Formats: sequence, structure tokens, C-alpha cells
Amino acid sequence: SSSSSSSSSSGSSSSSSSDSDLSSDDGGLFDSLPKLPSLKQRGRKKKKSTKEKRRFRRYSSNDSFNDSFIAQPPPPKENAPTDAEIRKILREDSATFADSNCNWVRRSSRQPCKSVLKSTGVRDLVDKLKSNDPDMVVLKLKKYLNDPDIAPVIMNATLDALEENTNCQALYIQNFNKAMLNDQMLHLLRILQSPKCRIWCLNVGETYNVSDKTWTKFAKGLKHTKVTHMYASEHTITPMLKERFRDVIRKNRVKHELHIDPNNLDVIVRCTHCWWNPINAKVLQPFIQNTGYEQILHDETTLGLKGTTDGRNVDTI
Repeated sequence: SSSSSSSSSSGSSSSSSSDSDLSSDDGGLFDSLPKLPSLKQRGRKKKKSTKEKRRFRRYSSNDSFNDSFIAQPPPPKENAPTDAEIRKILREDSATFADSNCNWVRRSSRQPCKSVLKSTGVRDLVDKLKSNDPDMVVLKLKKYLNDPDIAPVIMNATLDALEENTNCQALYIQNFNKAMLNDQMLHLLRILQSPKCRIWCLNVGETYNVSDKTWTKFAKGLKHTKVTHMYASEHTITPMLKERFRDVIRKNRVKHELHIDPNNLDVIVRCTHCWWNPINAKVLQPFIQNTGYEQILHDETTLGLKGTTDGRNVDTI
């Protein structure tokens, strides 16, 4: 028994010694290997929780509105060919196709709706805009362009004339869905951003054929205008864009006093159908009572208390 115990003890001691040798060898082996960096040292980030992702998405969408947008002028248009140039082109074409058997047909260069520009209403509007006629101070386009389905070429001519105008203060350009497209909205923004433009009241109403991207540019660029009172249909813009519009026009009210100047009251009382009508300004109330406009204080539609389009009066704005 003593021999067996001694043998077992010797066996255990030998095994322990061998284990210790192995561990020492392994330790030396692992110590010689390079240590891998941690996740933080490797630049890997922990995955964001759903709540953090939602918060980041909300902040990033709000931060995108902090950027401004300046509408750039379109590239210059090419001048129309002169009569001499047209005759030269026709002579060259005749010489080219004289000996061939193909039938060459001259295509018409007439632009659709171009003749409408010579109509009485359009010419009257353009002339009054360019001459700063007193009727243009509060401009309601439906008075001159009574067809809501006018072509873009007519709106382009109107905006070109408006770009030369310096006396218009309120512009009602609502419900021209076939004429007010992305290009026309950016053209309007470029006019509003012009230093000589005096428009501070704007009603674009229901404008359905403008993309969300263009509306966003319009909202960003509005901070570089004088617009202090506005209306755009909630059917055409998102609630977030509406709040953005309202926030910008409130801040714009420190840029000038056209909307609260008692000497400009004749214009202010005609600026209705906005999200907030300028006639509601507290500083104007004493002057309204003393200048013969006291009945306005009891007109809910003029004050905007019944909504901008209450009573289906969108066509009489």
C-alpha cells in the first residue's frame, strides 16, 4: 500500500509538473501573440437603439431646414434666328436634298398658346406690371387671368413682368395648377428674393403640381424675402412644411413695417385670407377705429376668424 501511494503521489507530482510546464509554455506562446484592439479602439460603434434612431431622424430632418436656399437665374435663352439666318438654312437644306428622292417637309416652329399672350387680359396685366400701375399694389391674378387652366407660357410672361415691378405688395397667385409648376415656383422665389421686390403678403393657395423637393427649397429660401404673411393650402404641403413657413414669416416681420404701418392701412385691410391676417395686429387697432375701417373689426371673414376658405369663397379672393 505504501508503494502504491508513493507511486500515485509521484504520478500526481509528475502530472502537475507537466501541467505547469505546459501552462508556462502556453503562457509564453500567448504572450508572444499581438493583442487585438477593443471595439472602441477599432472605431466600431455600438448599434443604436430604435429610440435613438428615431430621435436622430427627427433632429436631422429639422436640421435640414436650417439651410438656406437662393434661387438662381435660369441659363440665358438663345436668341431666335433672324430672317436672313432662316433663309440661309433653307437654301442649304434645298441644296442638300435637291438630288435625293426623299420628301423633305418643313416643320412648324409655332409654340402652342403663344397667341394667347396677345390677348387683352394678358397684355393689360403685363403692361401694368411693367409700369408700376397702382392696381398692381394688391395683385389678384384671377382678375386678369380668369382661366385656371392657363398654360405655363402665360405664367412665365407674367412672372417676367413681375420681376420688373417695384410697387406690388400683395400677390394672390393661387389655383393655377397647370401653369404653376416647379420652374415657375422657383422663378417666383427668385422674384421674392430680389432686393427691389416689395411683396410681403403671398397667397399660393392650392398648387398641386409642385414637388415636395421644390416646396422644401421654397421654404428654405423664404427667409431671404420680405414675406411676413402667407397662405398655402394644407392639401399641398406637409404639416412640417407649414410650420416651417409660419416660423419663417414670423421672423421676417422684423425686417420692415409695411404690415403694421398706419400709413399703409389702405393696403393692409385688403390683405386677407392668410394664416394670420395683418389687420389683427394690436398696434393697428386704434388707427382702424379712427380711419373709417371700424366695420372691419366685426367682419369675421376679413379678420380670418372663419378660416381662409370658409364659405367656398376661394374664387372671390
